[in-house]
Amino acid sequence: MRFGKVIAASFAALTFATIWSTGASAQDRCAGKKPYLIYYATHAIAEPVWATVKRGAEDGAADNCLKIKWTQDEKFSIETTINRMETAITEKPDLLVITATDPKAMRPTIEKAAAAGIPMIAINSLDPAPRNERVPYLIGIGADLYQSGVAAAEQVLKKNPHPKRGLVPNHVPGHVGLEQMAKGFTDTLAKAGAATEVIALGTDTSQASATISNYFLAHPDTDAVFCMNAGPYCFETVLDVARRENLGAGDKLSLVTFDVSPALLDAIGKGEAIAGIDQLMYLQGYLPAVLARNYLDYGMMPEADIITGPAIIDKSNLDKVRHRLMDAGLN
Repeated sequence: MRFGKVIAASFAALTFATIWSTGASAQDRCAGKKPYLIYYATHAIAEPVWATVKRGAEDGAADNCLKIKWTQDEKFSIETTINRMETAITEKPDLLVITATDPKAMRPTIEKAAAAGIPMIAINSLDPAPRNERVPYLIGIGADLYQSGVAAAEQVLKKNPHPKRGLVPNHVPGHVGLEQMAKGFTDTLAKAGAATEVIALGTDTSQASATISNYFLAHPDTDAVFCMNAGPYCFETVLDVARRENLGAGDKLSLVTFDVSPALLDAIGKGEAIAGIDQLMYLQGYLPAVLARNYLDYGMMPEADIITGPAIIDKSNLDKVRHRLMDAGLN
């Protein structure tokens, strides 16, 4: 019920912003409004899912008469993410958007921003600690990652109620959110009697391909794989191995992945993947701008975090999701 309420609230905010943006010229809409600076210093990297977040952030800033600064890395790194957060603090934005990817490592920097009077919104990776113990951001916008893992396992069980062995490659060991997601998948398959192994993969695709290939060779009974990256760091590599070694992707081998990519949509269409677990990344970029305008103008923020997933992508809504990517210029 809570999930439905927050998504309804999010949709209402998005609809209001759209009506507002089409009802008058940009100049008229923004007349008299302070052009606050909203600064994105997250663990974003150069891949399609983050391009979707960036598009949402840009649209949200334009619709809400804000200035925006977007930063990202080429490859995932907690250290460089923290460095970009530190740089953001020196630039004194009106609001800072972060990811609480490693709350322990990031706490000193996040507390430094709070002490400097910079309000923060966390997206994508939220601190799993109780609200009064978590790092001090105002509100989180992101998927329930444990439940996303549960949803992935449920998609496997719909196809194969009695899986033998599950595999979860983790391309970012130590990422709190990915560990939660892997646990949701593992716990759910365990209830069906299947053992699941989480293995470290890394972001070197050649090495990842060899690791996956060797795993299937050592464990030929593996019949379910949950990737937590829809691009080359997991899903595309696993799919390539499955094709090359005739592992029966979509038949004997049930493939599910987190997030969305053109490769995933093509694989679902061909029957090689059974589903994707989406977290509505566009909203994770867009909604901070809506909330920032409201907070900076009126000092008000919703009390509860906004949960944007899990949402399921399968053959039933494949065409609609394809159109969504095309509309965003991300196909």
